Amino acid sequence: MSDSTAGREALAVENLTAGYGGVTALDDVTISAGTATITAVLGANGAGKTTLLRAISGLVKPRRGRIRIHDTDMTGHAPEDMARGGVAHVPEGQGVIAELTVEENLRIGMMSRRTTSRERATSLAEAYERFRPLADRRRKLAATLSGGERQMLVIARALLGRPRVLLLDEPSLGLAPRVMAQVMDMVVRLSGEGGITIILVEQNARGALAIADTGVVLNLGRVVATADAKDLAQDVALRHHYLGF
Repeated sequence: MSDSTAGREALAVENLTAGYGGVTALDDVTISAGTATITAVLGANGAGKTTLLRAISGLVKPRRGRIRIHDTDMTGHAPEDMARGGVAHVPEGQGVIAELTVEENLRIGMMSRRTTSRERATSLAEAYERFRPLADRRRKLAATLSGGERQMLVIARALLGRPRVLLLDEPSLGLAPRVMAQVMDMVVRLSGEGGITIILVEQNARGALAIADTGVVLNLGRVVATADAKDLAQDVALRHHYLGF
């Protein structure tokens, strides 16, 4: 994180409670993230990690609490409003549209903002420059891509909305170790070079803490630890109890 962005709060989640029907998935959760930082959100299955991202992106309505994006209260806004406000959500599962080409998938990423044909062409060129493997496959159906290429595609599509906050849910899920390392490196570059604030949900806690600035550990919908990522990685008791390594 550069000195010019240090200390600026890009995302603030305050006393957030949310759930589904009669089930409370998040209970009084508070986290914050500075501009151009990576925050790793960790915990076992059922801890509330995905629900947290869904609440931030507007897919789940909070019962209590506030969500602020760069000091603007966005609590309860619809997903399209959150997207226009600078939030992009890449859900778990490499959610490409298999029947469309790579470029058709990418064009969907620009639908949340008004652009001219020239601006769209420039944005696509930038995406292909950043994600080189996609450039050679732009006319190919997304169904033909490898797992790593699909992950590149969904992240590239999200970035075409020009987000300031990027929510990544299990981006390394199901990938080979070499490809997983490439995805983690890509996340670091997006934050450092792109100035994007990244909230990273990962089952691979060791890998996430290795690249994150801050780590947040959830258990049964509550925050049990928030600390510098390196400090969390060195806390043997906490790792064994909540993170399994």
